[in-house]
Amino acid sequence: MPLQKPVLQAAILAAFQKQSAPSANLASAQAQLAADLATAIDEYIKSAKVTIPPGQLVVAGAPPGPGATVAPSPNALIS
Repeated sequence: MPLQKPVLQAAILAAFQKQSAPSANLASAQAQLAADLATAIDEYIKSAKVTIPPGQLVVAGAPPGPGATVAPSPNALIS
């Protein structure tokens, strides 16, 4: 599945809206906002599926040289 920018945008907006309530501790509010943004970005990146198209060269050996080519790969999830 390709990365979906609107999903990330919605998560970032939610993080900012969560901070719209008055807070007595600015440092704590900033730390919470940073944590919420980091979570949103992490989930966005991990939602991608990476596929290696067929026929890509495999580099092996020292010094590196062309080897075999790869078959189509199944989708790989980023963790």
